[in-house]
Amino acid sequence: MGVIWGQNRRENPQGALAFLEDLLIECDAGVGETVLVGGGPASGKTHLQHQVVVRAKELGIVTLTAAGAADERAVDGGVIDQLLASPLLPPSLTGHPGSDGVDDRIAGLCSAIHRLARERPVLVAVDDVHHVDETSARLLLRLQRRAPSAALLLVLNHADGSYADSPFTSLPHRHVELTPWSVQAIAELVQGDGLPERIHELSAGNPLLVRALVDAHRGSADTGSAYSEAVQRLLHRYGSPLREVATAIAVLDSDVTTEAVAIVAGVDPLEAETSTGRLADAGLVAGVRLRPSAAAAVVGGLRGPEKVRLHVRAAEVKHARGLSPAEVARHLVAAGETAADWALPVLVAAAEQVMLGDDIEFATRCLKLAASVAKARWEQQTISQLLAKITWRVNPAAAAPHLRSLREAGSLDRSDRIGLARQSLWLGDRDTFERSFAALEHDGEPLDPRTSAELVLAGHWHYGVSTTTAEPGDPWLHTANSLAAVWRTGGTEATSACAERILQNCRLSDTSLEALATAILALAHDDKADRAEGWCTSLSEEAEYRGAITWKAMLDAIGASLRLRRGDVPGAVDLSNRALGMLDAPNWGVAISYPLATLLIAHTASGAFKDAAAVLRHPLPDAAWTTLGGVRYLRARGHFHLATNRGLAAVSDLQQCRRILREQDLELPGVLPWQADLAEANLGLGNTAVAVELAKQALAAPGDAYSRGSALRVLALAGDAAARPGLLNRAAEAFKAAGDRLELAKTLRTINHLSQRAERAGSLVKQVHVPRQGRSRPAAAPRPVARPEPASPSASVLSEAELRVAELAVEGRTNRQIAETLYITVSTVEQHLTRVYRKLGVAGRAALAGEFADAEGAQ
Repeated sequence: MGVIWGQNRRENPQGALAFLEDLLIECDAGVGETVLVGGGPASGKTHLQHQVVVRAKELGIVTLTAAGAADERAVDGGVIDQLLASPLLPPSLTGHPGSDGVDDRIAGLCSAIHRLARERPVLVAVDDVHHVDETSARLLLRLQRRAPSAALLLVLNHADGSYADSPFTSLPHRHVELTPWSVQAIAELVQGDGLPERIHELSAGNPLLVRALVDAHRGSADTGSAYSEAVQRLLHRYGSPLREVATAIAVLDSDVTTEAVAIVAGVDPLEAETSTGRLADAGLVAGVRLRPSAAAAVVGGLRGPEKVRLHVRAAEVKHARGLSPAEVARHLVAAGETAADWALPVLVAAAEQVMLGDDIEFATRCLKLAASVAKARWEQQTISQLLAKITWRVNPAAAAPHLRSLREAGSLDRSDRIGLARQSLWLGDRDTFERSFAALEHDGEPLDPRTSAELVLAGHWHYGVSTTTAEPGDPWLHTANSLAAVWRTGGTEATSACAERILQNCRLSDTSLEALATAILALAHDDKADRAEGWCTSLSEEAEYRGAITWKAMLDAIGASLRLRRGDVPGAVDLSNRALGMLDAPNWGVAISYPLATLLIAHTASGAFKDAAAVLRHPLPDAAWTTLGGVRYLRARGHFHLATNRGLAAVSDLQQCRRILREQDLELPGVLPWQADLAEANLGLGNTAVAVELAKQALAAPGDAYSRGSALRVLALAGDAAARPGLLNRAAEAFKAAGDRLELAKTLRTINHLSQRAERAGSLVKQVHVPRQGRSRPAAAPRPVARPEPASPSASVLSEAELRVAELAVEGRTNRQIAETLYITVSTVEQHLTRVYRKLGVAGRAALAGEFADAEGAQ
């Protein structure tokens, strides 16, 4: 190979290694060469040299290694001492220079190495040659001159930017400049679908970062941690001022100008500009900003006073440049402290600004930091008012102290009054809601019609009334009042049309939550379940996206009730439990009655009475019992008592519901069909005449399809057997019109059960006249059999409760097991079985099983 003077190559570390391995092979064949290897910090020079040394040893090449250091440049002959560590050099050369002087020692050492290289190949590898002391540099220059005449390969690493001034460029050499890894080069190290591309995107091909990520992947380690540690090592290698500049760029994140970086880093603007360029060459900076992953690693490594100092500087720089309050506040919050006079108004303005984008968490942090530095009472009051509005979306209970501050404030602006009205409803403070709403409507400037309509519907949702005095001709108010009629009339074309208008025109917000919930349920009550569930799902997803936990919890509670109405009991249970899990009881306020009522009805419908009883152990706020949510809960509890044979307790709960509405002069069949409910309860108690009268009243009174269905079902079960099928079919049609698939299914099961009982009763009647084989009985003493008796409908067939007990007894359950299954007492089981035996004329359990078997066979 001929002498080459300063040939330049640009190679990534993998390509450079292949090039140097070729030179090692040539050296082994007797060809000498000098190679200068350059690159920025952590460009892979040291790692490359280590790989070359390992390969040389594998080839049997003598290796002499050393490394320069900035703090050892004054140590005369420091690198020579490292090279002399090889046992292959003459012992006479390993001591320090004596009287012969430095020149003679350099000449002697150079001759010794050259003679050795003429006998066998030699590699001299020096890292950071730009830091080599003067005496050692003279030796290396002599070796460079003699390298072509022996099997001597010199590999000298130098820093980026030092090549032009290096004395080694004045002699024949090759120059390799290390470049970042390409995707193709990374793919030679690691395989995987898109993995090389992801590693290159994170590292920008920086060798140190590439190796860290590749090693992490191979070892199944956390690549995020490995990357962060590699970035920290990289910055440590850079030293000052690169480390300070990189950290300043990461902290600033946006508005990264040279002047801003210089101030935050505490360096000269020229140094900031130069360092930024070197960071870009290293792959950490793209444009003027650190790559996002690198910035996160740098900022994540900041601790204590350094973190505070840098963020305070960044806030000061951005405030002086007139950036937005949110941009400045981000640094104040990160620092966690501020002493500047301008900081308080900036933090408050930032909270209001970010709430427009639903950034609740950051707004709260801004206001809490502002509260810590506020001194004047009016400042503290302003911050409390803002916190009350913001906190409610994610933590209503935490907003309570701020709510008290609002109530005690002497004067409130419109926004404060709206927030006070909104949150008072959630906490069950009706008086405060009504006073706030009245104050809003009597302001000099009229309340926004949409907000007024939303608050009207919120009042109807919680208390069934509207306190508005707005103009009745207003289209918003007309729509709201027409929609609220759903609780009186049930779902109609008019309520559905109003519901769609509300859903299309009201954006999900603090004031619109109950309005949207009313609209969703109005569609469901008009047998438009698909539309209702579609809207509910869409709004729930929006609430989740916007980080409003309170909104999502309430919307999912509504979604659970929709699932229940279409008969999906397991789905209703699951969604109710998930909704309840989003907020603890204090944060639910009075609204907790909604998911609890749905859960109670669902468990009762599925016969999971123990689970239903567990729901009853959830406490309800005292204020909830006077709300419509409390009425719904009481009604659900009453039906649970009815299903578990606690008729008197059921009547008490249902009468209490009626008293609550009567005290407020309300008649809302869509919330409480009280006549039909009490009719069903009295029928269970055996008060047939009372049940029939109440059912007839329910049919005569204005009401919705659900009320009619419930009343018709009671009349069917309490009245003449011949009219029963027709009444039950009419009840089924009413429940279908109401969009309540759960009650429709219950009615259809009743029709089926009654049909089966009629067939079983007919079979048992036949058995009186056809004795069973293998049994003899006196002809003159036939066994009593259940026969139809119009005067006593309950004696014609077994009652619902008696049939359930009888069927479980036939399965072989003990009285205690039956009691646990049906959630009734053992005594009640015994009483039911006594009546079953008497009606069917059997002596006990064994005979009962036979009767059921014969009845099934006869069918």
